[in-house]
This record gives sequence, C-alpha cells and structure tokens, in this order.
Amino acid sequence: MNTENDADALALIRAFRQLRHINWRGQHAIEGYTPGETMLLFCVRRSQQDNPRGLKPSEISQHMRIATPSVTQLVNLLVARGALARAADPTDRRAVRITLTGEGERVTELAHQAMRQGLEGLMQHLGHDRARLLVDLLEDVFQYYSAQAAADTDAPFCESGAPDPKPSE
Repeated sequence: MNTENDADALALIRAFRQLRHINWRGQHAIEGYTPGETMLLFCVRRSQQDNPRGLKPSEISQHMRIATPSVTQLVNLLVARGALARAADPTDRRAVRITLTGEGERVTELAHQAMRQGLEGLMQHLGHDRARLLVDLLEDVFQYYSAQAAADTDAPFCESGAPDPKPSE
C-alpha cells in the first residue's frame, strides 16, 4: 500500500469503529423487550413471510449467527411473554417450529416505527442525495464482504432479522 491508501484504510477503520459506538435510536428496550429479543422477533417475522410454518431454533440460530443455546433461551423468554408460539412440526414430530404471535407482531411493528423515527433525523441531516449515496455505498460494502465470505466459507455473510424497508418507504 502507498501512503494515500494507508491513510484511506485507517480512515475507514476509524469510521467503522465509530459506527459501533453510535447510540442508535430504536436500539433500546421496546416495552421491556431488549434489542436482542426484538431482533429475534424480526427474524421470525421476516422468515414467516416465506415459511408460515415458522422456524426451527437451529434455523433462527443460523439466520442470526448466534449459538442455538442462546436462541433457545431467548425463545423460552419470548414464549413465556406471549410474543412467540412453539408448536410441533407437522412433518417431523421431533422438530419444533417457532412462530410470531399477535403480541410479537405488535412489538415488531413498534420497533420498526422506532427505527424509522430514529433514521428520519439522519435523513434530514444528510438530505435526500447524500442519504441515497450512503445507502448505495453501504450496499456496496455489504456486497463486497458477502462475496468475500462466500469465497471463504460458501456460507451467507449475514442474514439480518431486521425488516427490509418497503419499496414505498
């Protein structure tokens, strides 16, 4: 690397580190649900769109990239709070499927609204053109690292449980 590339690399490292320390709006407890619990609810909600039978805990673990025992603990808490339901898989009685309840749907909608409200200030600060540029750059970063991860492991880089914005939003 030359000196200019070194300076750019250091600036990128610093910028990514700063992102880790942002107190993101919407990243707080929503009606007593922690951000981790909320992300698990988003994961189940998003997956239920394609698979209404729900997810197995191991599938949630893969999507969220956390250990299955951690998923089991969160699922147990969320079932006890009425945000998730657990049912036997109709095709494999040994397997358990996790689905969102009405309470889980309500909480994910509240969390989605909180995230949107938190980002509105950023969008106003950046303006439309710079906000769109930021989205494009972040998508490029994701694509780059996804390709790197796929080349290294043949596994998906990340499958977020966060909701995708609707095209009209």
